[in-house]
Amino acid sequence: MGDAMDTQYLDATPAAAKAPVEGLTFHALYRRVQALAGQSIYPKPSGVERWSVRVGAGAALLGLATGLLLDRWLPASVLLPLLLVCLVVEIGGFAISGALMARREYRQYIQPRLSHAQEMDNQFGHWQAVVADLQRFPRREREQRLRFVSVIRTNMGERMGLLYGSLQKLGPFPLLVALYVQYRGWKTSGWQGVFDVGWAGAILIFAMVLLYIMGWMLIIQRERLDTYVNLLEASLHDEPVASSLRD
Repeated sequence: MGDAMDTQYLDATPAAAKAPVEGLTFHALYRRVQALAGQSIYPKPSGVERWSVRVGAGAALLGLATGLLLDRWLPASVLLPLLLVCLVVEIGGFAISGALMARREYRQYIQPRLSHAQEMDNQFGHWQAVVADLQRFPRREREQRLRFVSVIRTNMGERMGLLYGSLQKLGPFPLLVALYVQYRGWKTSGWQGVFDVGWAGAILIFAMVLLYIMGWMLIIQRERLDTYVNLLEASLHDEPVASSLRD
């Protein structure tokens, strides 16, 4: 009984390696890595779950816009019921989404070690399928791709170090420090003083947040390059001897 319940989550079996229908390109490798990253032993979010999040977020934005922009033109007798409706819709949407997500992924919280092991087994199977597909291409072509992407990864790491330092190691800590310095004097009902930074301060804060977001985007891109390198290296190291001699 328990084994049957465990195996029902392992329905995403890796496809067998097939002969490549196109040349070895990074665009094709991107598609395979995207499929590899999207594999999971848990069911995908349903349409109800996705739309409940969208409706909740839309109601929250509508409530904020209504409370901040329409308070000058609408009386309180009209504005308050509208805000209450937005609040109820927001709470309901997020509650439905949370309940559906908990039902879909509750096993990883009840049995975290077992779920993590099953997740790794599933990912390893798909990883092997991608490596097997890469091994069907000529070895020389894979080596050339590996050298090219390795150079790009090294150059990106050096450039990121000049601009961001060790952002990937500090994580959100710099942003939290900046927010603390800005809002450390905040008190209840003191919103006017919190946002009183002046044009120079606003431009600096905007530039800091923009650079921070761009830094994380580059980190995500760097992780994708690492995946390309690891897949190409695995296809070279784990290649059968007969195939290597033939190439």
